[in-house]
Amino acid sequence: MNRLAKRKKKLIFAGLAALIGLLGGMLLLEIGLRIYVASRGWTPNCYVTGVAFFVPHEQAGHTMRPGLRMKSSAYDVTINSLGLRGEEIDVQKPDNGIRVMVMGGSSVFGYLVPDGQDSCCVLEEVMSKDERYGDSKVQVLNAGVPGYNMTQCRLRYESDLSKLNPDVVLMYLGWNDMKYLLQDPDSVDRTPPAPSLWTRTMATSVLYGVLRYRVFPPDSPVFVPPVSSSSNDEDLRTECETQFRNDLQSLVEAVRNSGALPVLSTQLMAAGASDPQLKRYLGDGAEQIEANERLGLWITQVIREEAERSHVPLIDVADKIECDSTHLGDAIHLTQFGHREVAICWAEGLSDALIKMEDGTPEQSGEKTELRREKESE
Repeated sequence: MNRLAKRKKKLIFAGLAALIGLLGGMLLLEIGLRIYVASRGWTPNCYVTGVAFFVPHEQAGHTMRPGLRMKSSAYDVTINSLGLRGEEIDVQKPDNGIRVMVMGGSSVFGYLVPDGQDSCCVLEEVMSKDERYGDSKVQVLNAGVPGYNMTQCRLRYESDLSKLNPDVVLMYLGWNDMKYLLQDPDSVDRTPPAPSLWTRTMATSVLYGVLRYRVFPPDSPVFVPPVSSSSNDEDLRTECETQFRNDLQSLVEAVRNSGALPVLSTQLMAAGASDPQLKRYLGDGAEQIEANERLGLWITQVIREEAERSHVPLIDVADKIECDSTHLGDAIHLTQFGHREVAICWAEGLSDALIKMEDGTPEQSGEKTELRREKESE
């Protein structure tokens, strides 16, 4: 009996020693990796990308992590305490200020460009130099969230962003809702959750990031839906298209009801490209590319139609800017040059809209002013 007891104790001690050794080795690796990434000027979350971006949101499923800082060889991203990309801002709009908010997905957020180079920053720069705004302080807020669809944009706006009292809300979106055009609307989760608490906690470890996203990397993200047999279902396609229009209309109305001026923008996307190198991002074969190009062009047309139907300004980026590899880095994400060109296009369109608003155009000025007064009196 004594021998068995002693042997059992030895095994327990050996197991504990091995565990302590493993944990100690992992700790040393973690420290070493942190020293390495710090020497490169990177942050500890540099390998986990999207996992570190998101936290749960009660209404929209997930949203940007407030106060996030991420820097690596590919990313240079700062999220302020309000969950917006960029520097800290006051909730209260500056006196004599014009506050423009841009909503959408990763195309607005600026996946492929560092801080200060996304289209929202460029738009603020261009508008601030425009003499037509006189002494007004122009502030442009980047409210883009990678992966966000129109429903999530609306829910986040209603619960959080409308409190910032923007004068204008520019909507550059539609692409992320493309996948829903091939699925039964009742089966779709339009408010997908953030990564689990365990995953978000592990994402603070450099060692975890290296193992999970470098040694055993996940599949590359796919930005277009696959070919689906449901696309041949006439009734389902009609139902999906109706849902898309309803989602867009609901978002426009939510912005309008907050007292802000809604402005729609078409997106620059590979679906409108003549460049075959860009079109290859739409799928792996001719059938998929053709199907997704058709869906993308349909989305662009619906945004134009909704702007006319709801009497809101339209900035037709897809018509004004050539879709080529100098503007797009893949199917939908803008290059640094693309962000600048889109921002310049937005600036011109917004100046026209704001001038009409100042002149008292009924649809754009009177209604907005009345809604703002009602909001402030509550």
